[in-house]
Amino acid sequence: MRPVILVSLDWRRPQDGKTGLGIASIAAALRAAGASFQIVDAQVNSTSFSLAQVQARLLQAIRQAGPGCLVGFGTFVWNDAEVRVLAHSIQDTGAEVVLGGPQISYMAKGQLESKYPLVRYFVRGQGEMAMVALASGTTPDDCGIHIAGTTDLGRKADHDLLTLPSPYLLETADLQSSIRWETQRGCPFRCSFCQHREPGIRLKHQWFDGHRLEKELAMFAAAKVKRISVLDPIFHNDAKRAIQILNSAKAAGVTAHLSLQCRFETCTPEFLDALEGLNVTLEFGLQTTVEAEYRAIKRPNRLDIICSRIRQLHERQIDFEVSLIYGLPNQTLDSFRSSVDWCVQRRVPRIRAWPLMLLRGTPLYEQKQLYGFKESDDQAIPIVVASNSFSETEYTEMARIAKLLEEN
Repeated sequence: MRPVILVSLDWRRPQDGKTGLGIASIAAALRAAGASFQIVDAQVNSTSFSLAQVQARLLQAIRQAGPGCLVGFGTFVWNDAEVRVLAHSIQDTGAEVVLGGPQISYMAKGQLESKYPLVRYFVRGQGEMAMVALASGTTPDDCGIHIAGTTDLGRKADHDLLTLPSPYLLETADLQSSIRWETQRGCPFRCSFCQHREPGIRLKHQWFDGHRLEKELAMFAAAKVKRISVLDPIFHNDAKRAIQILNSAKAAGVTAHLSLQCRFETCTPEFLDALEGLNVTLEFGLQTTVEAEYRAIKRPNRLDIICSRIRQLHERQIDFEVSLIYGLPNQTLDSFRSSVDWCVQRRVPRIRAWPLMLLRGTPLYEQKQLYGFKESDDQAIPIVVASNSFSETEYTEMARIAKLLEEN
């Protein structure tokens, strides 16, 4: 098998682990298949980040692996420029470049090679089995692989998550006091700003194996992990399965603080009952309470049901927080304030607000002209700073409010 070098250029929060879970999961698949690999890891939002240092480490890894090795990059909005520089810098080394990640998965077919010249392989969708296949010298149809110079069919990976090995059990992800974890992938909802929307519809099996999850939970409990950030877009998509996982966490003796992304409307009493005995925070992406805004982003909110759920959470003394987005279609400074006020009036413990990002492959990305979106050009991750409904000055005030919410 061909040796593989995985390059992780992550954007990390203080509580995140060293190696991104996506890269670690690909590494676990390679380890299970008997392929040799190295990981070159860096944090692009660190003040000490140096592209020159990453390049030097990458060149050293290529020399160690030898000609014909594969160099895989996870390509995101925050590292797209750096990935292109690094891919260009190794063109004469004998290594072949593999690009995956959202920037590749959501690129329209036929456009990859003009955007990323000199790249040999592209992977749309999850990358575990694609990297194993490429290391083995095969290109199965269900792995989302496109080879430069051939017809781009736009295929995305569609293999079974049930058989994927665990990065924790195979020790390709560091088991630290604070970790990221996933029990499923994809989302059945179709919010027009979100890249999770499509895989949840497409994947045959979007859940990881229950026995794997039980072993991981036992491992987390034994290691006395302090915080587990669950990455599932909606943890309780399948309420019965979510309850089983929560019961497994209790049975394993997990004492870590669990952060779960949820949706108000589908929080059943049974699910809330199952949280009893666990240290949890439920995170709700409400985005907006204004009808003209939530209809524009295909994210309908049943505010009557949401009010009822908030009352239940208060009654049960379950910790939770609500996230809003500023910069939405049809949004004004006053309407953003009204969403914030709505949450304050209902005593939401923590309100967080994030700027709108136009992510490749989402409907909003294609609707820039419709809403007159203007993006920032001075940040690693471009954000919407003006539109048909708000000015840059009003955006600045929304950002100030968001900062105050974060500080409080």
